[in-house]
Amino acid sequence: MALRSPAETASRTSARTVFAPSASAQTAPETDGAWWPRSRILADELPAFFAAWPTDRGRIQRILYSSPDWDDHPHSVNVPGRRVKTGTFPRDDTHVLTVSMEDRTDHLIRVIAPGTADDAAQRALDGDPRASYAPTGDQIPRWDGEGGSL
Repeated sequence: MALRSPAETASRTSARTVFAPSASAQTAPETDGAWWPRSRILADELPAFFAAWPTDRGRIQRILYSSPDWDDHPHSVNVPGRRVKTGTFPRDDTHVLTVSMEDRTDHLIRVIAPGTADDAAQRALDGDPRASYAPTGDQIPRWDGEGGSL
């Protein structure tokens, strides 16, 4: 991963990350924002996410992620000035990041798949609950015929 200047990081994330101004003004039902990463490599994408995080929301302590959204599954990630723990739940397919703060609050951030068409991704960033941001078709988990598991 190439190191980027703060200006490069800001321009790289500004149009692809949206945070609700407060808990009462959400970008979509039950979320505190939306993020459209450029790739499926979480370790490469999280530093830009951290750079875009509003400082008035506090310091991020941990990130929980939806495993199927990412090609890598790191246990921690280097971000500017420190290393942050990351984790996932087995079979989690929510397309959401749970951002855990030092003050023990959590923020839910909708993850828009990197390959999403620009117009659909922009609608999702704008908070349109009808916007498609998740895998479709044969990528959707299905119940198996035996045992009731995904």
